[in-house]
Amino acid sequence: MNLRLITASLAAIGLTPLSVHASCPSPGEWWQANQAVPNNELLAQAAQQQVVLLGERHDAIDHHRWQLSTLAGLHALRNDMVIGLEMLPRHAQPVLDDWVAGELNENELLEQTQWQETWGFDPALYLPIFHFARLQQIPLIALNITPALRQRLSAEGFENVPADQRHHIPAPQDAPAAYQQRLQAAFEQHAMDMDDPDRLTRFINAQLSWDVAMAHGLADEARQGYLAVGLMGLGHVIYNEGVAHQLNGMGVEHALSLLPWERNECQIPDPSLADAVFVLEADAHTHSAPTNHN
Repeated sequence: MNLRLITASLAAIGLTPLSVHASCPSPGEWWQANQAVPNNELLAQAAQQQVVLLGERHDAIDHHRWQLSTLAGLHALRNDMVIGLEMLPRHAQPVLDDWVAGELNENELLEQTQWQETWGFDPALYLPIFHFARLQQIPLIALNITPALRQRLSAEGFENVPADQRHHIPAPQDAPAAYQQRLQAAFEQHAMDMDDPDRLTRFINAQLSWDVAMAHGLADEARQGYLAVGLMGLGHVIYNEGVAHQLNGMGVEHALSLLPWERNECQIPDPSLADAVFVLEADAHTHSAPTNHN
């Protein structure tokens, strides 16, 4: 089963307008609690957090441009910032350290992280962020775990996998009921074997393993005093039910979820989607799709 495709469906289920509003959202605006918020106020609010989550549709270049501009704004306010990446598993950390230290070129970065096999999306979408981190000497943190470990955790349970074999990631909090329902809806859109009653359970467990792994990596950095900014798919961010929920279970009380949102005529975004959204033109430019999925 294509977990990444199903995760993308989670975002599609939620990223819809809410209602017509007297003041229409305009591209370049932040919206929070049904109203536009000045850029400097929103960034100042975000800079005071322990963790900030920046969602993305992986193949949308405007989403990555928005992430980069937001990272630059946050770094202007917080020198003690790290950037966490869903795109790479924990064992890629030494390669990221070498990249930030200026010891690798682009080809070496992509080869040593096994980018195409591990992530598959066009690296051109992400390289501007990698270069920004190196230019500003901002640590890049590999947040993910391998598909093999994710499958093992979902099948065997965290309690049956030694801590040192799961990067000391704790067992996840139970999924909120609404999140379980969205996961089930996404699963049913793509499932190939509906006769296996345990398959849905394994899928939900795998998604929770994914969420808690990223939350754990961000929480570790936040406990050291950093502003930990996580870049990840929309499905892990919307409604604060994925990674944000796991962060809360780890005692991270100050987290902010931010999403790009493509406007639709004069309709406003559902304020429950995230703590704030940034308005983009409709149909944000999409880059080439990946040839490989994990």
